[in-house]
Amino acid sequence: MMTIYYFNPENDLALANGGLNYTAPPRAARLRHDLQLLPAWLAHPGDSVLCLDRNDAPWLQSLGLGVDIITPDQLPSVTDACFVPWGWSRATRRTLQRLGAPDRLLPSTERIEAVHRLSHRRTSIAVLKHLQLLTGINYSPIPVELTTVDEVKHWAAMHHGCYLKLPYSGSGQGIYRVLDMNDAHLWQWCRGGLRRQGSLLCEVGLDKIQDFATEWQCSQGVVELIGYSVFESDAHHQYAGGQVASPQALHDMIANQCAALDTAVEALQQSITQLIAPYYDGHLGVDMMLYRQRDNNIALNPCVEVNLRCTMGLVTSVLGHRHGMQGKFVIASVPYPSGIHLTPPAAFAALVTRS
Repeated sequence: MMTIYYFNPENDLALANGGLNYTAPPRAARLRHDLQLLPAWLAHPGDSVLCLDRNDAPWLQSLGLGVDIITPDQLPSVTDACFVPWGWSRATRRTLQRLGAPDRLLPSTERIEAVHRLSHRRTSIAVLKHLQLLTGINYSPIPVELTTVDEVKHWAAMHHGCYLKLPYSGSGQGIYRVLDMNDAHLWQWCRGGLRRQGSLLCEVGLDKIQDFATEWQCSQGVVELIGYSVFESDAHHQYAGGQVASPQALHDMIANQCAALDTAVEALQQSITQLIAPYYDGHLGVDMMLYRQRDNNIALNPCVEVNLRCTMGLVTSVLGHRHGMQGKFVIASVPYPSGIHLTPPAAFAALVTRS
């Protein structure tokens, strides 16, 4: 059966919007257009990537991946295929319907509602509590979910440098670090977030050493570890690139600093199997963190965030494992750094550069 991939990086924003109809902001729409062939690196020979036209077909064929472009006018004639967008939401399902995807090949509305429910940041709380139950280990402080400004103010006053997070938001967005309790903009942001989404997730600020993630796939209740990703975030908590290397090399980058890694990942697989896999089929990434404790020891936060979608970390993992690449993965704008182009040159392009 053919798999049809579709790059919709604005899906986190569509989840936050919550509606059936969502229009991506200009930058997100440009990114979707310019990087539309990025999923070709996740695909296998015989699979296709959904694009509005075939203009980039010669470029894709030159890569020798055995992956083709499929356009909306071809979708109604598809009889057997699995659709894999970057992420699912109510709006994504409606978009694929409008583009011509047969409804019987799309997830049911009940499955889409489960994705929306599990994409709420409170899922990280459930996973952390489940990990603690499985292992008996208190890996890191567990976030709390609060529903009023007064509750948030009281909690933040006791946890200087804490982070407030909207339940639904785009990558690196919807996060506010509390450094000044007299910051008027902070409380205006807080009130607006509570009004729109009903709660805020409050997290203790940790002395971060390394961001990384585990990449997984759920299929009919079975959870498979695809690999690891080691990445960087900028000052605005947005993805700033990731390491491309073999699965063992990525694993060792983390495990050499934290002996507890393998035990936590084994338990995490059980947590995903019980809490997520019964309701979700597809890729997911669990953001994790190494941090320094007050006694100077390195500790692990095994679940900073759960992303029920494809991730850039999934791309870097596959590039190293299946395509044998090494270096650093970046999303670059003109002028590009030198490196291997993963998408056709445009305003934005995905590249692997030298480490």
